[in-house]
Amino acid sequence: MTADKGTSRYDPTFARELSKMENGEYVSQCMQCGLCVVTCPARHLMDLQPRKYFKAIQAGDKDKVLKANTPWLCTSCNLCTVRCPRGIPIIDFMHGMKKYLADTKGAKVTPGALFSKTFFDNMISRGRLWEAFLTGMFYLKAGPKAMRDAMKMTDVAIPMVMKRRLPPLPGKAVKGKKDLKKIYKKASALAKEGH
Repeated sequence: MTADKGTSRYDPTFARELSKMENGEYVSQCMQCGLCVVTCPARHLMDLQPRKYFKAIQAGDKDKVLKANTPWLCTSCNLCTVRCPRGIPIIDFMHGMKKYLADTKGAKVTPGALFSKTFFDNMISRGRLWEAFLTGMFYLKAGPKAMRDAMKMTDVAIPMVMKRRLPPLPGKAVKGKKDLKKIYKKASALAKEGH
């Protein structure tokens, strides 16, 4: 298939590039059986279910892969990895794709990426999640359209606040918050070294 002006949308170097990632070599082993799809609890939310995601990578359909929300919606439940007849570590690959996308495209590549970044920043700053702050920061960072969408969900948010399921004030930060930040810095340094 060709895109505008006769340029192919398929990039054969893309699959080779991803195969160099940690666990990237397994993508070529996917035989499209679909067991990962039938076990995935988030499949109905994904742009490309895992099987189609792997197929797009194998075909070199770079734009499709980079725009898909698949890695960001992976719940890491491990069902796909357990059921895969080829033993492909799908979760590990999805985690690698998150890092690849964050490094190459930035946190705003998809709402899932932005949510993951906001979640992580919230956890590092307090050592404990504050759901109301996370939700507010996510919608602020996502832009005006997202804020309008958030306002449509007040019928859900207000009862959650009233029933203390979405606390309006933060809880106590964890003890040893400085140690948590040290662990994060050490993990970041190891990741940069390729561990």
